[in-house]
Amino acid sequence: MVGPPLVTLLAIAEVAGRASPTATGVALACFEAAAGLCLLKVVAWVFASHEQFGRPERLALFVLLGAIGLCWLGAREWVAERRFDDLVLRQDHALKLTVQQLSGQILAFVAERARRAPASPRPATWARDEDAFLVYETDTVREFNTAFGAQVRAAHDVLGLLGIGDRDLEAFYKRPANTFQMRIVATRLAALVAKLP
Repeated sequence: MVGPPLVTLLAIAEVAGRASPTATGVALACFEAAAGLCLLKVVAWVFASHEQFGRPERLALFVLLGAIGLCWLGAREWVAERRFDDLVLRQDHALKLTVQQLSGQILAFVAERARRAPASPRPATWARDEDAFLVYETDTVREFNTAFGAQVRAAHDVLGLLGIGDRDLEAFYKRPANTFQMRIVATRLAALVAKLP
């Protein structure tokens, strides 16, 4: 009697295939064991009654072997689909985490630069103060592009491939000109990645 062990193997394979992360090795082993068990039952039936085999029995043998093979292939495909879904889920999670961290780093960078910014221009030293601020802003843009430019462009491109975009991000992601635009890039990246499932 193969019913109870077959049901047990299939139940274990189902649970392993639906686990997160997917236990693909366990699921495949259980499906292979179930297919092997069915094959053993068919082989035992052939050896026990092969002298009485007529045309209907040979047809039944052919159908049984084909059904076992097709079920085994279908089970392997099901496990592969579960493995793929699990991989996509992990990649989405990694992308979400990476972009959220990037957004946080940009916001921390902007806050630090704002904290260290030169004082606002005063009437007595207006031209010198304004020049100092422009130099500081230029340095901020250069540091941003060095530290975050490639990562921001990559995050934008990946989100674009997933069909997630935004007009504000499009306007500033390539080369933000000041801390206001950098803050927009950071907040829009965080908002867009939150749309991932």
